[in-house]
Amino acid sequence: MIAKISGTVSEKLATSIIVDVMGVGYEVFLTPRAYETITPEENVNLYIAEQIKEDEHTLYGFIHLDERQMYFQLNSVSGVGPKAAMAILSHHKVDDIQEGIMADNITLFSNVSGIGKKTAQRIILELKGKLVEAPEKKSAPDDPAYLALLSLGYNAKDATKALEGIDTNLETNERVKQALKGAK
Repeated sequence: MIAKISGTVSEKLATSIIVDVMGVGYEVFLTPRAYETITPEENVNLYIAEQIKEDEHTLYGFIHLDERQMYFQLNSVSGVGPKAAMAILSHHKVDDIQEGIMADNITLFSNVSGIGKKTAQRIILELKGKLVEAPEKKSAPDDPAYLALLSLGYNAKDATKALEGIDTNLETNERVKQALKGAK
């Protein structure tokens, strides 16, 4: 399975791009939002979702890993195929999709072309149990203050919560001190 492609954009087609990887051109379909940000001759790193059928082998590309993961979750819902999953991701950001699922927002999905009310309800029903909680602002895994809290015994969720609202421009030790003060 292809999970990631890194190469140079050799051509932009109507809804896809051709990525040259050491002389081999891969056609990759993108959401309109991603398509607009990419220019010919640009070096790209795309996360890939493959769709393999008897007569077709299609690659869908995503700039961010969370988009790829959401694509797989949407595609796992009965009645939601690759094109419908891409349509949803074309209209909404991953955070908005997660929030819509957690809030039972049928309209968020049914406003997307090709997604009816029943399919929207099915998406919410089937994915609500798979999503642990609504998304929250996450600290970067390479954030020194976040890593310091983890080394002090915090779990990832508590470390993220402790750092919420603390100015990221402060020195690391000051951010950790404020996070610890807020935890008491």
